[in-house]
Amino acid sequence: MYKKWKSVAALGMAVLIGCMMPVSTMMAAAEDSQEDVQEIEVNSDSDNGVILNGENSGDEDNVDVGIVDDENVSDETDAVEDENTSDEISVDEDEYADEEVNTGNDGIALMSEEGGTEAGDIVAPASIDAPKIEIKWQRELYTYDLGGKVEFKYVNKVDQAFECSASQAASLSYCLEQVYADAVAKDEGWMSYMTWQDELPSFGGDAHYVLYVKAEANGQTVYARSGGIVVDTQMPVVTGVEDGKSYPEGTQFKVEDNIDLESVTVNGKPVTPASDGSYQVSANGTSCVIKAKDKAGNEMTCSINVSKDPANNIISESGIYSLKAGTPYKLAEGKWQVSGDKSVYLGGSTFYVKADGDYTFTKR
Repeated sequence: MYKKWKSVAALGMAVLIGCMMPVSTMMAAAEDSQEDVQEIEVNSDSDNGVILNGENSGDEDNVDVGIVDDENVSDETDAVEDENTSDEISVDEDEYADEEVNTGNDGIALMSEEGGTEAGDIVAPASIDAPKIEIKWQRELYTYDLGGKVEFKYVNKVDQAFECSASQAASLSYCLEQVYADAVAKDEGWMSYMTWQDELPSFGGDAHYVLYVKAEANGQTVYARSGGIVVDTQMPVVTGVEDGKSYPEGTQFKVEDNIDLESVTVNGKPVTPASDGSYQVSANGTSCVIKAKDKAGNEMTCSINVSKDPANNIISESGIYSLKAGTPYKLAEGKWQVSGDKSVYLGGSTFYVKADGDYTFTKR
């Protein structure tokens, strides 16, 4: 009995001293004590966590309640260490999180599809908008998206130019391209092949044009195009007759224009060409006025005299007649004058002309 009491008292004193020692020291003492103790078992029936010595396991009455075993001490120590470790890790993660967001990329954050940050996906902040291009022609907005059929406006002066701007401070580049009348504008896939220049280009001559504009700002690049512009500085040309000369009624002529012809009139009336593109002289008394206009507003006028072939070789009324040399002609009754000749001729007389040509007769 004495030996048991002594053993128990020694063990209790060791535990008391251990409680007063730092946790790390107590853990070391607990490891050392394991070498002296032959067997330690936890009484699963005890609610107080009493440790029983292997020699005295049968005498539970001689054991003091409240002695803390090595396993509980170890659990508490691990809990303290885990708590400290968790705090340290939490602080480090916060620091790293701050460093990841504040990358110095001028407000550009790495965003995942769910709204969080994710490496590799750089997304411009919503507050930074892409520049918007504005193209004007004759002070009217003339801006289109890339691609699509080109609609044209016409101008007859080569010194006119586009006006271009962007919705924010942006670097603008230009490419002025000559196209066909039925052109389809280029899409974005062509933009990298275009020849861009910093200065707004001018028209090189009569042709169909489309202006492409590139704007760069905030790391973003956008494109736009103008509507088409047709530069046509030349007037239509009438071929087959010459201004101021005389031609018989029905004489054929043509009208040519280097870009787009809009209309042809004869004596103020619109006329359409024949299948071969020709028109005919129509008399308005003794004259014929031909007017041709293109879509750029260029207009030309050709005034000619209309001559007649005298029926049965008789000059019966005032007018221009196409006469041939060596052919006898007769004047109707009355008094007549011929242009360029001051003489007065009486009707009923027969006359001849020395050369083929148009002659103007006036009955007095």
